[in-house]
Amino acid sequence: MGPIEVFFLVVIGLFGAIGIVRGYQRDLGVTTMLLLALFVLTFIPDYLGDQLASVMTTLGVSQSSAETVYAIFATVLLCIVAFISYHGVGLLFPGSGRNWFVSLLVGLLNGYLFAGSIWWYLNDAGWPLDTVVETYSSTYQFLIQLMPPAIFSWPYFILLAVGMLILRVVR
Repeated sequence: MGPIEVFFLVVIGLFGAIGIVRGYQRDLGVTTMLLLALFVLTFIPDYLGDQLASVMTTLGVSQSSAETVYAIFATVLLCIVAFISYHGVGLLFPGSGRNWFVSLLVGLLNGYLFAGSIWWYLNDAGWPLDTVVETYSSTYQFLIQLMPPAIFSWPYFILLAVGMLILRVVR
């Protein structure tokens, strides 16, 4: 088994390639949806954490298991949002022509938001499904500090998402 950071960096690169193929006008809609999903995921623990914890204890879920449940919830939510955003007709941002470099950057941003967030949530839960790896490289320790939920809090996500929606409306 190779380093886990290589896997996530490859996933981010794949999103960059998808961005080139789709074009930045379509990929900015995915960016908006991922920002809204990340807003929800960072807002829930900050403002509904106590209620969520009481529901979990009522259901008999321990604190460590609650972190695992939340990490799985976050992963599933991000996968669903990404799938629906890429699969269906989404927000189409105005723009002229196809600029492959801008499309690559937007695709890499989407990969960073998607894979980086999943990476962070699974790391935060202590990698509940991983029993093989016990220590992580210094590259891993450095990169995990740069993931979206580690850098931004919910006000930044909602501000960016609203800004993206305003950019969509203004022509």
